[in-house]
Amino acid sequence: MPYVGNINARAMRTKELIADDLANNIAHGVRWHDATTVLEELGCHLFLEMPPGHTLSDLAQQNLSGVRSIPVEARVLPRVLRLAQREEADT
Repeated sequence: MPYVGNINARAMRTKELIADDLANNIAHGVRWHDATTVLEELGCHLFLEMPPGHTLSDLAQQNLSGVRSIPVEARVLPRVLRLAQREEADT
């Protein structure tokens, strides 16, 4: 599964690149819109936003017409993941 970096908004597949991106996130701006566009291009059509809040879900729905974005409450996360797996299997 690729990891899309916040710094360069590109798919990464090695632990070294991912670790470097995660370690440097705090010191660089996040290219959130670019990263979500790359995710959509890679075939991701369901975004789950982890608690707290719904800001990123709202932005995704405004900017990416082919994507569903859902803010997830911590207490329902296991159920949502099961539903997402079923949906993925049906496509």
